Amino acid sequence: MQPINEENFQETLQRRAYTLLSTLERKRKIAATHIEHSQAQQKKRHDNKLPPIINEFKVGNKVLLHRTKAEKQWSGKFENKWDGPFYIHKILGNESYKLRLDDKILTKVAHGDRLKHYYFKNNPETLIPQIDTHSSLINPENIPRNLELIIIIEQQPNLNT
Repeated sequence: MQPINEENFQETLQRRAYTLLSTLERKRKIAATHIEHSQAQQKKRHDNKLPPIINEFKVGNKVLLHRTKAEKQWSGKFENKWDGPFYIHKILGNESYKLRLDDKILTKVAHGDRLKHYYFKNNPETLIPQIDTHSSLINPENIPRNLELIIIIEQQPNLNT
């Protein structure tokens, strides 16, 4: 080892600085590729845990919007938890939707988790038929299979008493 003097120190310092600067760009590129690779692996692991995205709402559908603020308040426990009906105005992706109320477009975006389909009570397409259970003429083949049925069972009067 050589003794450190001012001349050796300056020369060694310059060599070291040159070596560091010359390898810096290469090491930055290596670090960037490592970061990209690890981020891709993290994204893949995260996406595997998520359920598949199902776009169940289409533009023009009537929906109700959940009031999440009302869920946290004790004072409004008997208030309605859903606002609407709104129309889906635009699908933004990632289950995000832009809503409109008649001609007014809402400024805030709503996530699909906070929406549910709206079914109007008097809409003939959503009405559930009622079947008279007293009739002995009920034929199961006459009942449409694609409808969800509610059969109202009334108690027969007891004639034996």
